[in-house]
Amino acid sequence: MLTMNYRKVNNNIVKSLSLAEVNTYIELLRATDYKTDQSCINQDELAERVGISISTVQRHLYKMAKLNLITTETTNGKSGTMMFKFNKYQILYDISEHDEPEHWVYIDVGLLNKEPISNELKGFLAKLKICCFNYTNDCKYSVRELASEMGLGKSSVDNYLKQAESLGYIKWKRGESIKLLRKDIFINGRETDFASIRGFHEIALDELNFDEKGHFLRL
Repeated sequence: MLTMNYRKVNNNIVKSLSLAEVNTYIELLRATDYKTDQSCINQDELAERVGISISTVQRHLYKMAKLNLITTETTNGKSGTMMFKFNKYQILYDISEHDEPEHWVYIDVGLLNKEPISNELKGFLAKLKICCFNYTNDCKYSVRELASEMGLGKSSVDNYLKQAESLGYIKWKRGESIKLLRKDIFINGRETDFASIRGFHEIALDELNFDEKGHFLRL
């Protein structure tokens, strides 16, 4: 069952952001409204949540904006007689010809935040979800292919997969497949969003719409 903590994670983070930056992005998502994809969290609080300095958060946010993952709008506020400025962050996605967000996966960022693992492993698992077949938790990439997709070294990917396997987050058949096991965190969307999108837009998708890795092809 989906909770109020699920969010759409932009697939474009997989190669463009480091694991630390992904974790900041995930925390920003956790602070957004799940309907509007907007957040007014201040940088001090975001830095405290992530466990990094404010200057590092600022660098991460700047990079996200540069990559068109977010926009930042500075707004004037007032509390009594005191005037102040605050930032409003809008999460961005690719937009389809039907004016709908596309190329994202569902992750319960609230549950992921609570997991007793390193921020780097959280970021890695988020990237791994993006590398799965569309609307599933199944990945067919090799370690070398994952390294290329994620912008990481092969030894780093191998190490994180071993950590994830030992902690029960994945089932890894060497040379064959990787399966994310926590469906409460890494949500499958085929029976929900995919079905509703097909019905709303009255389109028919078949195997020709997907590449050999199960990823949707832009037509």
